[in-house]
Amino acid sequence: MRALSAVVIDLLTHARRLVVATLRVPAIGTVRLLFCVAILFAQPVSAADVLLVDDGAPFDVRSAFIEPHEHVYQLNATLDLSLSSSAVRALADGVPVTIELDLTIVRNRRYLTDVQIGSLVQRWQVRYDALSERYLVKNLNSSQQTSHATLQAAIAELSIIQSLPILDESLMQKGKQYEASLRVMTTVDGGLPTALKYVMFWIDWRRISDWYTWTVRP
Repeated sequence: MRALSAVVIDLLTHARRLVVATLRVPAIGTVRLLFCVAILFAQPVSAADVLLVDDGAPFDVRSAFIEPHEHVYQLNATLDLSLSSSAVRALADGVPVTIELDLTIVRNRRYLTDVQIGSLVQRWQVRYDALSERYLVKNLNSSQQTSHATLQAAIAELSIIQSLPILDESLMQKGKQYEASLRVMTTVDGGLPTALKYVMFWIDWRRISDWYTWTVRP
């Protein structure tokens, strides 16, 4: 149960009142869930890399561009990845956090609806390994994994996207105008019961940036 403490520590006083007053979840049972939440409140929360715990800090795509290399367009981007306090606490307790890039490219047409020519969803999973006391970053698209001594170092790696293959060069015609859009999202994972997530609606499970859009002319 310790891993779940990361996502229930926020708004402790309000949470207690909410659970006692309104909790009715048939899938788990009121008594069992009340007991579960009570245990979670008693668990300590580690504060790792506290410099990243700032919900007001930027979370967006700072810059991005694509360029061809050996007949394949590649993405280069700089991201501001400030995690929420819920995500940092979850990581400290062993609950994975997923970071996802969502890219779309459309061809602009003057009198017709724009047509999408390509899209990419790139996902990484960040988790804390208590045995090695290291933060592990796994590329969920390629299964490659790196290890970092601190969460700050792990996030720094993910903040710089370099030469990520996205699209065959032949799909973009010279002389045409295209529009690329990129956004980033973080999600707290961990396989928590749906009913438990339902009553903890105040928890910051997901953050999504605005779209960063730019014009591409091959």
